[in-house]
Amino acid sequence: MRRNRLGWILCVVGTLLLGLWGIVEALEGGAHGVPDSLARQAVLSDAASRAVLLDVTTAGSRVVAVGERGVIIYSDDKGKSWYQVPVPTSVSFTAVAFPTPRKGWAAGHGGLVLHSEDGGETWTKQLDGELAAKLAFETAQLKAQANPDDASARRQLVEAERLVQDGADKPFLDLAFVNEQRGFVVGAYGIMFRTEDGGRTWEPWMDRVDNPRGMHLNAIHLVGNTVYLAGEQGLFLRSTDGGERFIRLKTPYEGTYFTMAAGVSGEVLLAGLRGNAYWSTDQGDTFQPARVVIPVSLSAVAIGTHGTYYFANQAGFLLASHDGGRTIVPLPTPHLPPVAALLALGPDELLTVGVGGALPVSLGGAGAEGGAR
Repeated sequence: MRRNRLGWILCVVGTLLLGLWGIVEALEGGAHGVPDSLARQAVLSDAASRAVLLDVTTAGSRVVAVGERGVIIYSDDKGKSWYQVPVPTSVSFTAVAFPTPRKGWAAGHGGLVLHSEDGGETWTKQLDGELAAKLAFETAQLKAQANPDDASARRQLVEAERLVQDGADKPFLDLAFVNEQRGFVVGAYGIMFRTEDGGRTWEPWMDRVDNPRGMHLNAIHLVGNTVYLAGEQGLFLRSTDGGERFIRLKTPYEGTYFTMAAGVSGEVLLAGLRGNAYWSTDQGDTFQPARVVIPVSLSAVAIGTHGTYYFANQAGFLLASHDGGRTIVPLPTPHLPPVAALLALGPDELLTVGVGGALPVSLGGAGAEGGAR
């Protein structure tokens, strides 16, 4: 399951929700309400499952979804019924991941990272934008002092000073965990942090990424010891050493990638702006264009139980590929509100989250291997 991050919020929310999430203000430096939202508890509501939701994942057999204004909900019956949990903040969450059925993390606006140790029923704060900026500044300052003639170290110090001045206004857009100890969180303007102790401490990781222009990191995906990053202006990076160093690889497209998927046999699929999608069978060394029937920005991708790739676009259509991403065709499913994330619950059922909240979709056999093409 991969999700669109920044681009989906900017393109869809800006036009359909009149700035409901405030991401535009955040990226323009105008997120004056972020500190208040960080400290204000999320409002509990019976209609939480119909709120704007931005990501969904599994925690064992449980489904956990997160979204705007601090909403976190879970379901133990594959999305038929939902329960909202108390959350110590009301900023919007953009990503959630559970490497184990009990331990998980959620990240979002204000540089916020929350942690759960009980399958998503309770959450505590581990990181926010002010602490993240402080950590980045301290690390960059030490590096610049140790290497006074290093232009890269001086540039990183200037960028870290700007983070401190801006305050908690940089959103995290995605996160991924190798296990319950080691994970990464990425976001706007190239921010990236890593933890090796389950989030008790976080280390700035921007100097490990070949992204000197600080372009937004919209998606991260882990496959064994390989870590992939995708973002704006054709940005695609790969680490083959567990995330110690990320090298930029060239792709055929210079527009934004919102989402991606990858498999254990070297397959990688990137998708994004204007329906552009590209597939690789060699861990991203080379890419080929997918044939996409509907030229609308792709906002989410998930891999089904039979290896089918499922997609959502910003027009609210669901699509599928049965050939590894080479052709992407519409599914005969109802037209939906814009979808932010997908979750395959079985060969014939998807769970979507987005503007319409959490919406289960029955494929009726059309999405299964060998189904409609």
